[in-house]
Amino acid sequence: MKGTLIWITGLAGSGKTTIGKLVYSELKKTHQNTVFLDGDNYREITGQLSSHTKEARLDVAMQIARMCHYLTNQNINVVCSTISLFKQVHAFNRESNENYVEVFIDTDIEVLIKRDQKGLYSKAIKGEIKDVVGIDMAFDKPEACHLHLKNNTKTELENNIKEILNHINIK
Repeated sequence: MKGTLIWITGLAGSGKTTIGKLVYSELKKTHQNTVFLDGDNYREITGQLSSHTKEARLDVAMQIARMCHYLTNQNINVVCSTISLFKQVHAFNRESNENYVEVFIDTDIEVLIKRDQKGLYSKAIKGEIKDVVGIDMAFDKPEACHLHLKNNTKTELENNIKEILNHINIK
C-alpha cells in the first residue's frame, strides 16, 4: 500500500500553505498516517535559507519531492505546499508516486501584492531584492495539474478546500 501525495503549488502568497494546512487537518481526522510538509519549513529544517536562485530553488524542490516519495512509499499520505513551479519536479512526482494529486493555486498578481506579508513583491518591484518568482524569475505554470484553482477571495478559499478533499481518493 502506498500513500497519497497532494502537491499544492503556487506563487508566494497564493494561499497554498493555508489551504495545505486545512486539507491536512481534515485528512488527519480519518487518516492518521498523514503529514504536512511546507517548503518554507523544509528550508528552515535543512538550513537552506540563503539562496533563492532558480538553481537553488530547483534543488530544494527536488529534495522535497524525493522526501515526499520516500514518505508515500511507507504508506504515509503527504500534503505538501511549496512553490516548486518547475516542469521537471512535476514530472518526477508523476513518475514516482502512484497516488499523486497536483493542485495549482492560481492567484492574480494584484492580490499577491496586496497579501505580500513577507514584503517580497514590493521589494522586488522596487529592485531591492532579486529572484522573486513571478516578478523577475519566470516559472513553469503546471500544464497537467489535476486541479487548477483560483484563490483570490475567502469564498474561493473555502470552495478550494472542499474541491481538493472531494478530488482526493484515499482509502
